[in-house]
Amino acid sequence: ISPKPQNPIILDNVFQVMGEQVENDIEYDECKSVLMHRGHLNAETLRAWDAPLRATYDQVLNLHRINWNGIWFRIVRNFFWSATAGEFDLVIGNPPWVRWSKLPPAYRERVKPMCEGYEIFSSTPYNGGNELDISGMITYTTADKWLKPGGLLVFVITQTHFQSPSSEGFRKFNINNIDRLVPLLVDDLKALKPFPNAANKTAVAVFKKQTAPPKYPVPYRVWETITGFTRTIPPNLSKKEVMARVNIIKKEANPVGGNGSPWAILAIGRFKVIRALSSQCIWVQGRKGITADLNGLYFLSITGQNAKTGLVEITTRPDAGKRDIGNPKTFWIEPANLYPLLKGASDFQTCYFNPLHGLFTIVPNNGIKKENYISAASEIDQHQPNLRKYFQAYKLVLEARSTYSKRMPNAPYYAVYNVGEYTFSPYKVVWAEQSGSFCSAVAENADVPLVGLRPYVPDHKIFFVDFTEESPAYYLCGLLNSTIVKEFVESHNISIQVGDIFKHMNLPAFDISNKQHVQLAAFCLKAHREDMKESRETIIDQVRTLGDIILLEHISEFETSNKI
Repeated sequence: ISPKPQNPIILDNVFQVMGEQVENDIEYDECKSVLMHRGHLNAETLRAWDAPLRATYDQVLNLHRINWNGIWFRIVRNFFWSATAGEFDLVIGNPPWVRWSKLPPAYRERVKPMCEGYEIFSSTPYNGGNELDISGMITYTTADKWLKPGGLLVFVITQTHFQSPSSEGFRKFNINNIDRLVPLLVDDLKALKPFPNAANKTAVAVFKKQTAPPKYPVPYRVWETITGFTRTIPPNLSKKEVMARVNIIKKEANPVGGNGSPWAILAIGRFKVIRALSSQCIWVQGRKGITADLNGLYFLSITGQNAKTGLVEITTRPDAGKRDIGNPKTFWIEPANLYPLLKGASDFQTCYFNPLHGLFTIVPNNGIKKENYISAASEIDQHQPNLRKYFQAYKLVLEARSTYSKRMPNAPYYAVYNVGEYTFSPYKVVWAEQSGSFCSAVAENADVPLVGLRPYVPDHKIFFVDFTEESPAYYLCGLLNSTIVKEFVESHNISIQVGDIFKHMNLPAFDISNKQHVQLAAFCLKAHREDMKESRETIIDQVRTLGDIILLEHISEFETSNKI
């Protein structure tokens, strides 16, 4: 539909009624009668608009019938208003919040060029880059089309825009080559529940359209519930009543790295103190655990062993994933590709590694390059006939795995992703992607029946740094469990999206000649070997204290060198 300039109000009224009728699950012909009866359409207008209105209505009705919650006519109304509304000094709104992957494919393709035009996609598509929330696009479109130069935009948006990897492009704040969408203030309400029926991370952000780039730090206010009140804010409360049940803590936001990097949310002045940590690490790299996509076939229990045949018995776990792999079945396979599994955050605590599930994982390939795939296929075909039969029994579901089909061209159908030499390192400093409180531990090895000791292999929910030597691993683990690192990591990471922390954090490298470094490694190792929780906590206190001392010296050296 291409509305004429004199028709935007008429068309907006039509869309409002159509939205109501969609919510009532009414077919288009009945909706058309309502529009005629209410005087929104006359015979002449209907003849001109009937076909495109019907097509638009039917599409939105179909979306409604698959539980799309009626947001689409609001999007359509906003689109048509943007063509005729003009520019304003102040725009206030609450755009729809929908993750990119949840958008209908046709709508994604329609708005993708617009998102690319504003360059608001992440540069790392495999780390959430394709999960931009649609409210980010609408924020930029609104500022571009409706906002006057120097005008203010006040939007209720998801707080994740300021810290999620998916919103890297959003945080560059470039509308075009000239205009900027500069953040002036953010109110962070994610600790509250301002919308009773939604569990979103709510924020209210104030932006200004200007040509000058943003200035940091950005004032950032965190709203928290006063003790004795629930998170939920009843919608019928007055402003006075709401303010009586919340505390507002003044903080500040700074990019933790380069342009578009996540914001570190810290107490006023704190970022300046610990900014020495804010750069990409130069001596270690964060890795992601393996991606199998079918945990029920790769993460298994060993239920028997036969030394004479050299085989172990494994049992599949249908309840370990959403894909149907049938009832539990047992197979006898060669154990050459079995490794102890590091499954998730529950397998370790601060300076203590203690997985209790007893699961093992099959890792059929030792890399994701062509030569690794050829080597894996040759090894299994020639020397592991039982494992080959096991995979063949599930060939169809293995071939249907999304990671295999999208990211592993020419790989054997049973290969897994995120594998390299680092996967098999003897020491791994690990942390969880999803955790309420950041902590780290060192994973070493465990016994594999008929094979002996083998290193733990982490699942994709775990990130790690690989080491071949003990002391550097335990030293790094000690630093990661210091109060300064915990504060820094949690300041710029969303608790359910903690990825490669070394992308934006540089720590002092291990120095064997530094007595404090060696002592920190020894404290951390001692904590790992202490099974009694109370005794271990005492040692962890020593780890934290010494870790903070080492980091404060590092920060002091950084400040001195920068002054010079």
